[in-house]
Amino acid sequence: MRAHVAVVAVVVVGIGVGGGRALAEPKPQKVDIKPFRDELLVFADATGNTYVVKPHKVSSSGGTEDAPRIWFGPAGKPLYEQNGIGRSGNGAAWSYQTWAPRITGIRPAYFARAADGSFSKSCDADSVPLTQLTGDKAKAVLDKSTLMTEYLNRRAHMLARDDSGVYYYVDRLTKQHGSKGFRVYVGKKGAMKQMALSDVASDTAGEVFSTKTGDLRLDRRSDINKMMWIRGEKRTELITLDVDANSTVIFTDLGIYQYLGTLCDNM
Repeated sequence: MRAHVAVVAVVVVGIGVGGGRALAEPKPQKVDIKPFRDELLVFADATGNTYVVKPHKVSSSGGTEDAPRIWFGPAGKPLYEQNGIGRSGNGAAWSYQTWAPRITGIRPAYFARAADGSFSKSCDADSVPLTQLTGDKAKAVLDKSTLMTEYLNRRAHMLARDDSGVYYYVDRLTKQHGSKGFRVYVGKKGAMKQMALSDVASDTAGEVFSTKTGDLRLDRRSDINKMMWIRGEKRTELITLDVDANSTVIFTDLGIYQYLGTLCDNM
């Protein structure tokens, strides 16, 4: 009887610690803008998209006190917060960089103010001029708009493929949601299928994602990370792919994600 209880305990802990337990998918939450509504700037582009910006604040010593925040979405739809990854400035000019995984290469989107006071959004080589709304027009937009937290609560964790073009992909929840909640997908571009995840093991030697179909293994015990798909007695060595350099493959070609809510979704 004692041995039986011990085995059950190990299984439960293994699933919980590894992140294999099914978790409720987090949803974007409404942002209470009342504490900083007076600081918000409102913009629109020629196609009807709306942009709301809470500018950064700089202390008298030159350090950033408050990071900028940007929300974006089609007019009349919820506006989703962008994942800010950087800021730069030169006198009256400044730019905010946000995560935009559908841009080719490892490059962000830019929301920028030029020295002449004009504003624009840039996605790769495409630049879109923005019109600032003020007074009653800005108030009307804020009155009828719902500002939400980031739309996509997931990030790429690992990517690989075999010699026949079958991809093996794992994503996870963002840091705000614990960085776990892993999902495993296998298939060709545009035909990826989510595998039922039964357990996850993660340590200094690597990671193992166990599914009902097979195990996806990452070995970190050498200078080059090695990935393998194991199904029964068959072992398939995989080509490990960098998730940042292949962000357009992940967020466009694989077909897993549709709307991302980023500044460059509709470019």
